[in-house]
Amino acid sequence: MGGRTAHGAPGLVVAETTVVPVPVVVQAASVRVADFIDHTVLKAETTRGEIDKLCAEAVEHRFAAVCVNGVWTARCARLVKGSGVKVATVVGFPLGAMTSAAKAFETKQAVADGADEIDMVAALGHILDEDWDHVEDDIRAVVEAAAGRTVKVILETAALQPLTVVKAAAIAMEAGAHFVKTSTGFHPSGGATAEAVALMRLVVGDALGVKASGGVRDCATALKMIAAGASRLGTSSGVKLVDCLGAGPMPLADLLASPDKHEASCKSGNCETY
Repeated sequence: MGGRTAHGAPGLVVAETTVVPVPVVVQAASVRVADFIDHTVLKAETTRGEIDKLCAEAVEHRFAAVCVNGVWTARCARLVKGSGVKVATVVGFPLGAMTSAAKAFETKQAVADGADEIDMVAALGHILDEDWDHVEDDIRAVVEAAAGRTVKVILETAALQPLTVVKAAAIAMEAGAHFVKTSTGFHPSGGATAEAVALMRLVVGDALGVKASGGVRDCATALKMIAAGASRLGTSSGVKLVDCLGAGPMPLADLLASPDKHEASCKSGNCETY
């Protein structure tokens, strides 16, 4: 398929050995930290009560979305209905090693159950093999099954070399995805890094969203991800972040002024509010 972006992103010159990420900060008069947060619970042992609590917190704080496994999609859709909070459902989670047909079927079921957004795991083995036709077709199958809903593509960036991140992000964009996302949070290679976020933002520009997920548990980390270009944060610590940084809007420049000042206190959960 010679017309695809399989061997590099259009308009980018990328060295084979070194990629220097360039942080991008979205300019805005003011922002709410809650607008960045996908309030997330994806553990296998999650109970109905934990889902109800997740949704209640998301509605109270007006988070961007709740992010859950498919078995909880319909319940979440009922619980957040009319609140403006989106329901994001994971597909092919956490391995991404299912067939494209299985991912598409899972996506259709999630949409039928009320999902607004689909967080799909890309085919990591095929990415490492640089089988870009398969990777693109796999993503496109989910995009088509989502029928216009937002699709976020999880790349497991910690398991990839920078140049491979560039190629995979470009393929996701070519396949019609709406976001690229760092991690499932379950892979042994690790979670989000500011460098991976900045690199993906460099590739997709303003055309796609970038979601940082995996290890975003404190304000210092969250602010570094936003400064690097993240437009969403997948985290189970959303309430803590809002308690730390405040619920109301603030100038983005003020929000990002000193990410490191929060590090010591946020990790203990005692960071003072702005």
